[in-house]
Amino acid sequence: MIEIQSLTAQIQILINQISILVIMGLIGFIAGKTRYLPDNSGTVLSRTVIKLTAPLLIFTTLAGRNFTKDILINGMFIFLLGAVFIMFSFVLGHFTGKILGLEGATKNVYKMHFMFGNVIYLAFPLLRSLYGDGILIYAVFFNLANDAILWTLGIFLVNRHKKVSVKENLKHLINANTIAFTAGLVIMLIKSNFKGIIDSIPYIYDIGGFISNAFIPIGEATVPLSMLFIGLILSETKISSAKDLIKRYPIFILALFKLILIPCIALFVFSFIDFVDPLVKAVIILQLSMPCGTIVPALAEQYGSDYRIATENVFITTLLGIVTMPLVVYLLSLIG
Repeated sequence: MIEIQSLTAQIQILINQISILVIMGLIGFIAGKTRYLPDNSGTVLSRTVIKLTAPLLIFTTLAGRNFTKDILINGMFIFLLGAVFIMFSFVLGHFTGKILGLEGATKNVYKMHFMFGNVIYLAFPLLRSLYGDGILIYAVFFNLANDAILWTLGIFLVNRHKKVSVKENLKHLINANTIAFTAGLVIMLIKSNFKGIIDSIPYIYDIGGFISNAFIPIGEATVPLSMLFIGLILSETKISSAKDLIKRYPIFILALFKLILIPCIALFVFSFIDFVDPLVKAVIILQLSMPCGTIVPALAEQYGSDYRIATENVFITTLLGIVTMPLVVYLLSLIG
């Protein structure tokens, strides 16, 4: 049974989750400022996330799910509509970056953050507070769309600034994360369609449980390690005056689109669509309203892109999200 909690409870969950993110980032910031960690710690952390913890998180999220027919139908709506809105965000990011005169790696990171939000760490607890644990199955489908685009178009964008051939860029689409995504999806589909056969195989669940108990804790380290990396990078960022902040106006324009305009456009579009379940609409709208994804700075560092602007995007949109996410929840309650 999916139940909706009070708006006050929803906002409290949001504040708690954002506060945890800020504290994690602050620990990294202090460690960087005081030189408590070696100079190459940021590089080590980012590569640990990209090559180890993120792939395991993707795999365990997919492989650990079972879906009924009704959930699959709604899930496909979420996957397809989520992908449409993510690509719509990409188009908006492309033209906005062009108008602002952004170039090269900075422009590509800017477009990535138009598309990819913090859909697991912030969106999952918010959806759980709104609708209970049952909604997380639906949330996974949006994450599928997000990850499918992130580990294909996203990887292409974050590596595109390098003067190499298209063929060379496409090679980066085959990586630990796309392999984990494919493997997890295959296991999920096998579990959903061949449950009777799987049940007849001795010890299969014992072995699966043993493996998942080893993989899950490592995958769950993705967000903390990403925030520590962001804190380390921010410790090298110099904002000594209001003038330095004003120079970063493209980030505030990004925040306007990412946190308010794009979710409101989705709200407007869905108000004319009656055949889609309200839960489907809620999952898509709320996940579109998330601050910039913490995985993008780690990707940017890994591929030699503009990880500093990516880090600032995450930092500023996460702080602004304290106000904008409750606003989106309120607007959603008006039409719900």
